[in-house]
Amino acid sequence: MTSRTASILCTVLLLGACGQGDNPPAPKLFQEQRDALDKAKAVDPAAQKQDEEQRKALEQQTK
Repeated sequence: MTSRTASILCTVLLLGACGQGDNPPAPKLFQEQRDALDKAKAVDPAAQKQDEEQRKALEQQTK
């Protein structure tokens, strides 16, 4: 490797290492959909409990 090639290679590596340190935060893709899903997951156990209570009440009435 010649000294010219080595100096070009070193220059390219040094310039490549000089990046912008303050990168903007990544966008929050589909945040609204994830929030809605989390909210639905939180409601699901309550809905299942209510459904079970209604079934028990219905069984009590039919006996």
